[in-house]
Amino acid sequence: MALFLVYALITVVVLVYSFEYLIGCRDDEREPRRLRARTPLVGHLLGIIAHGPSYHSKLKHDHDVEIFTLGILHLKLYTSVSTRLMPLIQRQPQRQLSFLPMLRHVARRWGGASDETDALFARTDLAADLSRAMRTSLAPGPHLDAQNLRMARRALVDVDELLGRVREQEQKGGGYTVKLLEWTRHAAMQASSCGVYGNNHPFLDPEIAAAFWTWHAHLSSHLSGAVNLDSLFRTGYAARQKVFAAHERYCAAVPGDASELLRSRWRVLRAAGVPEADCARQQATLPIGMLSNTVPTLYWTLWELFSRPTLLALVRDELLAAGAVVVVQRPTPQEVDDTGSSSGAGHGEFALHVAALKRRCPLLLSVMQETQRARHVHAAVRKVLRDTELDGGRYLLRGGSYLQMPGYAIHHSTSVWGPSAGEFDPHRFVPREEEAEEEEEGEGGGGGGGGGETTKRRKQRGSDFLVWGAPPHLCPARQFAATEMLILVALLAMRADLAPAEGGGAWEAAPALDLGDPVTVLNPKRDVPVRVMSRPEWEGEWSVVMSESTLRVPLASG
Repeated sequence: MALFLVYALITVVVLVYSFEYLIGCRDDEREPRRLRARTPLVGHLLGIIAHGPSYHSKLKHDHDVEIFTLGILHLKLYTSVSTRLMPLIQRQPQRQLSFLPMLRHVARRWGGASDETDALFARTDLAADLSRAMRTSLAPGPHLDAQNLRMARRALVDVDELLGRVREQEQKGGGYTVKLLEWTRHAAMQASSCGVYGNNHPFLDPEIAAAFWTWHAHLSSHLSGAVNLDSLFRTGYAARQKVFAAHERYCAAVPGDASELLRSRWRVLRAAGVPEADCARQQATLPIGMLSNTVPTLYWTLWELFSRPTLLALVRDELLAAGAVVVVQRPTPQEVDDTGSSSGAGHGEFALHVAALKRRCPLLLSVMQETQRARHVHAAVRKVLRDTELDGGRYLLRGGSYLQMPGYAIHHSTSVWGPSAGEFDPHRFVPREEEAEEEEEGEGGGGGGGGGETTKRRKQRGSDFLVWGAPPHLCPARQFAATEMLILVALLAMRADLAPAEGGGAWEAAPALDLGDPVTVLNPKRDVPVRVMSRPEWEGEWSVVMSESTLRVPLASG
């Protein structure tokens, strides 16, 4: 029996290696070099699991290649880790390299598209029409203004509520602790949902909000379609069904303040012949795009900012100097006691001006963008629809394969970002003239940031900064998401101090990450309780003053 098992094992190993060899034999000599893993068929998948986002960088340095082929089971995955090739890839027409097949896949796997709806995605221009509708409705203008206003007002509500609870505990002589990721999820979900769905949205129900995050934990396995524990226990699918049901109820009577984004998607889906039940389920995928990347980016931006006291002080000064935070009325001295604590809310009046926040706070924006650059793990993916030549025919991409462009390898490339590519430099994205002014005034070097290269940096191209996707397929909601994050960070920076409630108040240097999320920026593996402390001189009534329609956040990606 033992001998039989040994022979069987040897046979399986030989067959597996033979199968991989035969697959590789079919490669054209012009195709990017196929990199063999020690373990056939699944070796690269195991490498990605073991090394996380740095795996592609490791392959690049080990083999000195700018584009290569990974074989995972029967799939052929071209991987470009070169900024030189990026413009050549971007210039390929949609009929050659396309992102649209990914939309169909997501509609099926996450949105539960029926066979009828899946056929519409396959046969018609539904994916392209949806993409166009989203770009149009999220472009700066009246529709985005209304969406931003609802979002900002709700963001203010959640910050007010948080600091209200803080004041209650401080007046009792105690402190207030909150789990940072949990609060970030709540604040972003409520603000984004008010912007997109209107003030009466599905996630006001705590049960539906919790169901979404349960579903979210299973997104990777649902997207792959592979057999997994959720295929057996159905926990993620049951949670998804709750979110679907809530959206069916919502879509049966859409409120008047729903965004143009939501309405235009509905119009496109119905015009294509998608049944109403499927339309509601497709709308239920919106919060995945709304929250999956906003939440971790917001979380780590707060982490990076509040863990650097000198940088935090500079950002606070910038918000005031830029007119982003305006003191309408200061509290009188009688309203602050000898300990510096305020006698109650409502004694001061302050305004957050979003126009100034968007355009005149380069350091705060740089902190957010450097957080994205340093922690970005997503790979932009295109399907190769037909044989495609790159670099004057030097490389051939075969139709039916996939091409990925991992952001991590590019964002940590010293040839692009200089010798400090592996460090967090909060000033990295500050425009050169602002940096020069800061140096003249002696303000450089905000805690933990490497400032030595600031005067020598060149302006980065959009192809060097892939946190919002690879041009021309950039996230259509990037202006909305960036504005939301800047508002929440600015409000907390001015009105509160945050410090870890454990470890003596020290911020952990390299917290463990959750590698299982299909996000551009990874969530922490463990939520961190932080102590929230109010800043008495900034207590009072706060309002948000919105910006003009044409104002954009000057993102490095465009």
